[in-house]
Formats: sequence, structure tokens, C-alpha cells
Amino acid sequence: MLKSIKNDLLYILNILEAIEKILIYAKDCKNAEDFYYKNDQLNFNATLTLFTQIAENVGKLSDELKNIYFPIEWHKIKGLRNRITHDYTGIDIFIVFDIIQNSLSNLESELIKIIQNELC
Repeated sequence: MLKSIKNDLLYILNILEAIEKILIYAKDCKNAEDFYYKNDQLNFNATLTLFTQIAENVGKLSDELKNIYFPIEWHKIKGLRNRITHDYTGIDIFIVFDIIQNSLSNLESELIKIIQNELC
């Protein structure tokens, strides 16, 4: 598919779905250790996969959209994917949990604004 702001809705919806799943997986976890060990690390491992999917979808977004919404740190999202993909065993569970607790809801809100402003 051609990279165009008109084609970005699918990728944004995929990102939003992944965010919602991550938030569900981390629900009721009080700290990083709780999250890491929940369901024998199933939730943690699924979350890493979802973070990778988020970044893959960010990579498919048009440069036009990313330039308009430059305050979103797109490069950090891609950087997390690279870290997960290339250093899976070295992932800091505290950083992952911090991202879930302090960044995902903001990203979700920004993506919803993008849909409202650009794609409706």
C-alpha cells in the first residue's frame, strides 16, 4: 500500500488495538515484577510482541502524518522495537512496565486525536 495520510487509518487502528491489549495484560499489576511473572510470563512476552507490532505499524505510517504530529516520539517507538527484536533477553522489565503505566495512554489519546483531525 502506498504511504499516504489517507491510508494511515488501518495502521493507527492496529496500534490502538495493540495498546488496548497491553493495557488489559497489565491490568491489576502493582509493579513490574507482578507484571513480569503474571501467567508465567505469558502477559509480558505477549506485550513485547505487541510493542513490536506497534512499531511495525508506525513504520508504515506516512511521513506526512509523522511530520504533522512530530511531538509524538515516533523514533522512540521504533527504537523500542529494535531493542526488543535484537536484545530480547536484555529487556528491562521496569522500563517496559513504566512505558505501559506512563506512556501508552498518552499515545492512545494522541492517536485518537489524529483519527478525529485527519482521517474522519
